[in-house]
Amino acid sequence: MKDLNTVEVKTQSEVINTFKVLSSDIERFSDEIEALVNDKKELQHTPVILEIEQIDFQANELAILVEILTQNNIVAIGLRTRKQELIDFAKFSGLAMFGKVLIAEEVKAPKQNIAPKLPDKVYQAPKVVTDKVRASMQIVAKEGDLVLLNTVKKDAEVIAHGSISAYKDAQGKVFAGVAGDKQATIFIQSFNAQLVSIAGVYKTFDKVPAKLYARPVMISLVDDKLNFQIV
Repeated sequence: MKDLNTVEVKTQSEVINTFKVLSSDIERFSDEIEALVNDKKELQHTPVILEIEQIDFQANELAILVEILTQNNIVAIGLRTRKQELIDFAKFSGLAMFGKVLIAEEVKAPKQNIAPKLPDKVYQAPKVVTDKVRASMQIVAKEGDLVLLNTVKKDAEVIAHGSISAYKDAQGKVFAGVAGDKQATIFIQSFNAQLVSIAGVYKTFDKVPAKLYARPVMISLVDDKLNFQIV
């Protein structure tokens, strides 16, 4: 009789490293991973689990961490966290879930009346761009966020239905929430934009004010007006 089994399950004991993420400082994380790989070449092409405790850590930041690991030939296979947003994103992205860590802020919170559970938010993986966005180029992230890990040159356009995070110098035109999402935000690590827009509300800059120039800036909509905050 023909053997119909095609899969044999074996319990293995290979070492899987855990990277405990202690900060949401993306640039610092990138530098430390690069230095770590240069110091320990054996980490390349090995699987790791990301452990994240910070309650304010965002799904788009997790996506960037995974991309940074990939660029350094490290394979993120799973996540250990208690934050539901990160759990939802991990499931969407195909990351395995491991035993959950305990978030300190959750322990401190007193018991309260349990509110009705809201429908789970569907997380769309952000579009991550690692190359420079050169003059006259247009980058579009449909139905989601856009993450830019390199510079955006003058006269380039970056467009997203959701939020935009630029972790280098941004000199071009930045359009977030283009489908009308007033909750969308724009973060630029080094602000030098020609134009910023959220949900159709825009501001142009012939010359960027000194208080904003080359500074890390968060932009949001407050009472249908653009709010610029140095972070």
